[in-house]
Amino acid sequence: MVVKTIRKFMTKDGVRLDISGAVPENARTCLIVWPCMGGAVQMYRVPVEKFTDQGCACILYNPRGHGRSEGELEIQTALNDLDEILQENVPSAIPLVIVGHSAGANASLQFGVRCLPPKQFVLIAPVLDSRESLFCMYQRKTIDEFVSILCAYVQDDTLVRKVLVDDKWLDADLWKARHYTHLLDHVHARMRIGTFLERLFIPGHNAFAQLERFSAQTRIFMAGEDTWYPAATTRRLADKYGIPVETLPEAQNHFFTGAWDSMWTKILNLILLPG
Repeated sequence: MVVKTIRKFMTKDGVRLDISGAVPENARTCLIVWPCMGGAVQMYRVPVEKFTDQGCACILYNPRGHGRSEGELEIQTALNDLDEILQENVPSAIPLVIVGHSAGANASLQFGVRCLPPKQFVLIAPVLDSRESLFCMYQRKTIDEFVSILCAYVQDDTLVRKVLVDDKWLDADLWKARHYTHLLDHVHARMRIGTFLERLFIPGHNAFAQLERFSAQTRIFMAGEDTWYPAATTRRLADKYGIPVETLPEAQNHFFTGAWDSMWTKILNLILLPG
């Protein structure tokens, strides 16, 4: 079987993206993997060959600012970039299966509405509302997990930690009054911290409506313990919209540590189901 491989992609505006793709001839479906915020698809150890052996193309997508992709994350741009990648590398008639982890699940649902509706969504530990995620973490006193990931991008994290010490910065009026976008953008970092936070959390991204729209073609997988998003919200919405939910006991945390091998087996079996 001839398999076309893709190692990088240059967008129309000249940004080099770190993606990994494998498209077999006569592919019957295409798996797209969208990572968590700040993550990289390499962390998921996708067994690409197992999928291509079954006639499934794979596009492992690191949006701008993720992995070794250049640029900064902006949701609409990320959606457009993925659409561009698919147009250039995957035949348009091939049905899509999108796997989104954490905030990547939220973005995947938005992609389905704004660009291409897929055959199926697989949402893993989905963050369905970016602001609710942070309010939950502040309440549970696990916010340092988020702050520490963000601070890995900066040389001196003093100001970032000072602003994010409590949830007051999530108030849009206070954010603007204190000029946090400008202030945090001047912190020496690999990205503009203020712009990043404003884009994702002021006013934030809520995918409840998109989840309802695609409920018939969605499955959700959850960890036994998740400190990033309230399980009660996910289960309430899943029950309301009739979406199957499965908890993986081996998933040790929000990042599904210890569960990815079994997760990919489940996803491959889903893809191989008739219909």
